[in-house]
Amino acid sequence: MISRRTLVRSLVAALVGGCGPTKSGTTTLPPAASPENRALGPGDTIEVMVGDRKDLSGEYEVGDDYKIRFPWIGEVDVKQKTHTEIASYIEEKLKDGWLKQPQVRVRVTDRKNREVSVLGQVNEAGSYPYKPGLTLMQAISLAGGMNALAQKRKVKLLRDTDKGRQTFEVDVTAILDARTNDLPLEPGDIVFVPESPI
Repeated sequence: MISRRTLVRSLVAALVGGCGPTKSGTTTLPPAASPENRALGPGDTIEVMVGDRKDLSGEYEVGDDYKIRFPWIGEVDVKQKTHTEIASYIEEKLKDGWLKQPQVRVRVTDRKNREVSVLGQVNEAGSYPYKPGLTLMQAISLAGGMNALAQKRKVKLLRDTDKGRQTFEVDVTAILDARTNDLPLEPGDIVFVPESPI
């Protein structure tokens, strides 16, 4: 089982090491990735349908290692794979000595990741339950607010979209001064408050 502390540390490392290009002054954010394109994570449940084979079709939960245990073929790694890629992999494995022409379909039936993560220079970094209407500033408040080292003008918001992960740079002081609107968050968003250079 992956601890929350380990998850937070790995996310911080990923953010510091590879934020990539940002979009300054963005106030309109793209929607989160559609269910079909959103990466699967531990605790998510997918339904695998194999033609008329009821003995193989059913729901499978993604483990902490990003794998499902499928009859006959064993472990199937679903990390960063689309539904089509998972279905194709299972088809190929079933063709190898099991079924002649298996037809496999995959769909998500339950999402575990209904959280947002707030990391960096906040008082209580971690993951927090997502509720409809949750905003950037509310999420920072849930994390105990920004600490004295926070760089408020360059807060990063990471979101998985249908075009891949995108990073946006947000000037939080503009929100605090009511010069721009607070930003609505979506499940899976990551907020990173960097350290001020001085």
